[in-house]
Amino acid sequence: MKASRTLIVLMLLNLAVFAGIVVYLLETRISAPLSPASENLEHRDASASAGRPNVPAPPLPVMLNEPDGTNEFHWGQLESEDYKTYVARLRAIGCSEQTLRDIIIADLDKLLAPEFRTALGRRKELKYWEPEEEEMANDVDPGEVVRKERELDKRKREIIRELVGADLSRERMKASGQEDYYERRLKFLPEGQRTRVRELLERFDEAEQEIRSREELQEGGLSGADRAQLRMLREQRTTELAKLLNPDEKHLYELWLSPLANQIRHATYGMNASEEEFLGIYQARAGYEATWGLREAELLDENSRQQLQLAQQQMETQIKELLGEERYAQYVRGSDDDFHLLSGLVTRFQLPKEKASEVYGYKNVAMTYRAEILSNPSLPPQQREAALQAIKEETRKSVRDALGPKAYNYYLRTGQAQWMQ
Repeated sequence: MKASRTLIVLMLLNLAVFAGIVVYLLETRISAPLSPASENLEHRDASASAGRPNVPAPPLPVMLNEPDGTNEFHWGQLESEDYKTYVARLRAIGCSEQTLRDIIIADLDKLLAPEFRTALGRRKELKYWEPEEEEMANDVDPGEVVRKERELDKRKREIIRELVGADLSRERMKASGQEDYYERRLKFLPEGQRTRVRELLERFDEAEQEIRSREELQEGGLSGADRAQLRMLREQRTTELAKLLNPDEKHLYELWLSPLANQIRHATYGMNASEEEFLGIYQARAGYEATWGLREAELLDENSRQQLQLAQQQMETQIKELLGEERYAQYVRGSDDDFHLLSGLVTRFQLPKEKASEVYGYKNVAMTYRAEILSNPSLPPQQREAALQAIKEETRKSVRDALGPKAYNYYLRTGQAQWMQ
């Protein structure tokens, strides 16, 4: 019985010592700078690409036998100015990989926090008479701030990958419970491959955003050279992805993350499409995109435009035959942003979801009658205007009755009901 009690006491003491180690590291390790051996982390060892630095683990901290029979742990046995040695020692005492990642990320955040504050361009010490908000709004280029923050974040990601073989973005989102867009959609890949794919995608996203940022500065939007550069970036991204993924992985990637798959998910909103329906639509549209997807209609000659229109009609016919009349109508409805706006509206005002479909039905009827009136050459101008006005008034009354006055007024006031004009 006495031996059992002694064993329990020793176990509790060991747990207390380990908890103390973690608390101490989180609070005091931050002041230690990166050592020269690990400071220049742009030149990573080849072993780092395999997920974990190939650092020999130092011996376990020595436990000294005191006269009273207790073991004394010295903090200095764990602490090191060299981050690689520091990580290796944490592993040597049995620190779990997740706890290790949390410690190093928290350590690095505090270490680089001053640089992040400097990147924001704020005054080091603010006085009450200084108009810092106006300065931040008018005197600081937000694009430059974002660029500096990205550079610092990139440094952090390289350091974390070098030290513990983890992706910083994934770890941050996992710790905070945020939705990780890429992680949820790349689950079919092993962790290391997911990291390489997401970093490739983020790199090309930044390059594309850099080009698109010029759109608002140039009269007439993007130039022909800019659009050509965007096409080249997308082709290059496809080429580099093909080097990372085998054919089956590439197919799954396309279903999860390609622009075409995103467009189909947008169009099938509200119809609860099955996997079979989704894949059928995807196959029909992928055939069209393979031939016409990268060609701009306004740059085609008349003969090519006619061929493009014929290909579009054939694609829609194929989808309609696959879905049937009713399901195809739901697919067309989902392709219309007006339906998405209506769905958001009824949710905002806590109306039944069916109200979105009801109001969208009024839109279809109004648009059909309006097209018939405008295409009838025998109608005198006054009768045409009177008929159009009657359609407008009847449609507004029906929509108001369906939504109620509050939702209806909001719908008009926010400019979402342009189709009723």
